[in-house]
Amino acid sequence: MKKNEKYFLGCAAVIVFLVAWFGGFLTQWGLPPPQFGAAPTPTYIPTQEDYENYAKGIGRWNVFETVSDSLDPASVLTSATNYKLYWYSRQGIEWIYHETGNNKYVSLTPAASGYLWVVIVIPSGQAYYVDYQKIVSTNQYIDQYQYVDTDGDGVKEFAFRYDMRNHAIPNSGYPSITFLGFCVAYDSSFTGLNNLSNSTGIGTATNSSFYDYYLSFSASKTGVAIWKVEVKITSTDETKVKLKKLNVPGIGYLDVAMFEKLYTSTDYRYVYTISKNFDGALLLKYGANTQNRFDMTLNLEYTLTASDDILITLTVYYLEAQTEAGKTTSDTFYAQE
Repeated sequence: MKKNEKYFLGCAAVIVFLVAWFGGFLTQWGLPPPQFGAAPTPTYIPTQEDYENYAKGIGRWNVFETVSDSLDPASVLTSATNYKLYWYSRQGIEWIYHETGNNKYVSLTPAASGYLWVVIVIPSGQAYYVDYQKIVSTNQYIDQYQYVDTDGDGVKEFAFRYDMRNHAIPNSGYPSITFLGFCVAYDSSFTGLNNLSNSTGIGTATNSSFYDYYLSFSASKTGVAIWKVEVKITSTDETKVKLKKLNVPGIGYLDVAMFEKLYTSTDYRYVYTISKNFDGALLLKYGANTQNRFDMTLNLEYTLTASDDILITLTVYYLEAQTEAGKTTSDTFYAQE
């Protein structure tokens, strides 16, 4: 064989080998085809200046969130379905939007004063309350919250201020924080107050009577946001029936002095307002494996005259989840001499 022929045969053998290798035909003999792709992204290495800035809450952060059901912690809610979470900062009174959702990156400047704000919104049609009190107590870096309209749509949301200062900074990569959110499922079929029979044989001497009212739920692991309670006396003579005290679940016994008294042409009412919106309303929760009874014992004082038959109504006002629309549950009985 001539020298040139040996050369060409050698080149042909190399070409056949390369074609077979790149084509994956040699994988079974331990020679998988080579992989090509984009060059790996260089890992971010903080400088000494970066460390100093991060200590002040300045820099780029990787932010995470997880939101669970307060009464069923193993139940993780679905982002963008059950709730929406937004990352903001503030410059003076201006809200600065950064990102939405989980595993995002936000950059904070000195104008943010070392704080990131986390805003939770319950979308239309989702029956959940934001459990803002548990959020504040669970996240050690949240030092305050606001119930405020952050995006100018006329609807208030819960916004939580997250202190970004003095967190652990890794040797490589961006530092991260995780926000823990909590919500409570709304009992849309809330059972409400129990019904009492008429109160008879009270007599004409001044005396005190107690009524065993209580609230109950239609399902466990749910809640309602109570914003007001009212005792209405259908009479114009205040001497006949007086409120002494009322037990409100989650608050305790309220003395008559804590109620506002209102008058109409046919009745007078004792009213206690907890809060007119989600912020401050009493979020009454019915957890699993607990008694479905929340006592609301009513104490009245009577000074009736012969043949008195007075209508008395206890009403509990609560807020529907997401919409903040008002709903009520009530019971009425007659106080008879």
